Amino acid sequence: MLERKPVGKQLLRRFQLPVNLGTGVFGAFILAIVTLFVVAVLWAAQGQSPVEVPVLAGLPRSQAEALLKNMGLSVRATSDEVSLQPAGTVLRTNPAAGVQLDPGAGVSLVLAIAGASGMAPGNADMAPAPVAAPAQQPAPVAIPAPVQLPAAVVVPAPVQRPAPLVVSPPVVVPPPVVVQPPPPALRQVPDVVGADRVQAARALRDGGLLVGSVTEEVSNQPAGTVVRTNPKAGAAVWPGSSVDLIVAKRGDQVKVPNVVNMDRASAARLLRDAGLSVGSVTEVVVTNQPAGRVLRTDPAAGTAVHRGSAVNLVVTAKASPEKSPGSGNKSNQNPKTEDADGRTTTMQHGH
Repeated sequence: MLERKPVGKQLLRRFQLPVNLGTGVFGAFILAIVTLFVVAVLWAAQGQSPVEVPVLAGLPRSQAEALLKNMGLSVRATSDEVSLQPAGTVLRTNPAAGVQLDPGAGVSLVLAIAGASGMAPGNADMAPAPVAAPAQQPAPVAIPAPVQLPAAVVVPAPVQRPAPLVVSPPVVVPPPVVVQPPPPALRQVPDVVGADRVQAARALRDGGLLVGSVTEEVSNQPAGTVVRTNPKAGAAVWPGSSVDLIVAKRGDQVKVPNVVNMDRASAARLLRDAGLSVGSVTEVVVTNQPAGRVLRTDPAAGTAVHRGSAVNLVVTAKASPEKSPGSGNKSNQNPKTEDADGRTTTMQHGH
């Protein structure tokens, strides 16, 4: 069997140290230095263990940077990308979450920005994605106690890592309640049929309505009189609506008015008011009738003629005195006279 030599003596022989009375103490000192060196190397190896990139998607930029700093990483670069997420929210990282990096390595962040039309409605209520728990650190390496150490080896305490940052979700504020005002009350179209155009427009304005188009239509009503409206009178419309007016105008033809039994002056006045003129006037002697009464017209009453046409009148005349029998002068059978207007009047005798 091989003889197991003490560790101290093996180290002394390796370093070729002289063996004397102080060799044991010196060997123990050298062994302690070597042990401290090994412990320091192991501790350094433990402190430089790889760090796993956490899940940062959905976090604001400030929280993501704080979490990387607490885990021993840094922000290498940032870039923007149009997204529906709130501006400044982390969309993804490079390297991706879960990749292991050396302590102090950099991580690139892709941040959200609003598009040209602004943030989409409802994105303010979206809560960020939950923060992934930081990767668990490997268990510390157990260092075996040195054999026959003359003094206790002081191992420095491991670096205390801060507790993971707990991000609370933002408070969701409900949207404000918008109270819509009640719609305006409907208005009724006033009845303006028979009124002239000016009066109808005033009545519509007083009722909160507007005058729309004005159309003329041939009618027996006086010119400018409202014949009908569109919408009709009494219809319910919104305030400020337009109402079209259809007004009367004189046509190209008019009807000869009935002037029979009227005196000559009144008949002429009525014909002029209807847009006609007086043509020839024929006087007829009629017994028991006052002179100047209209007996008939040509054209007759109710006949449609063009505006400005002349209407001939047949009126009564005074009976002239008869000549005595045997006189040398003969009376004219149909005498003609001239009135004040210069019209020729033919005298006829009636029975």
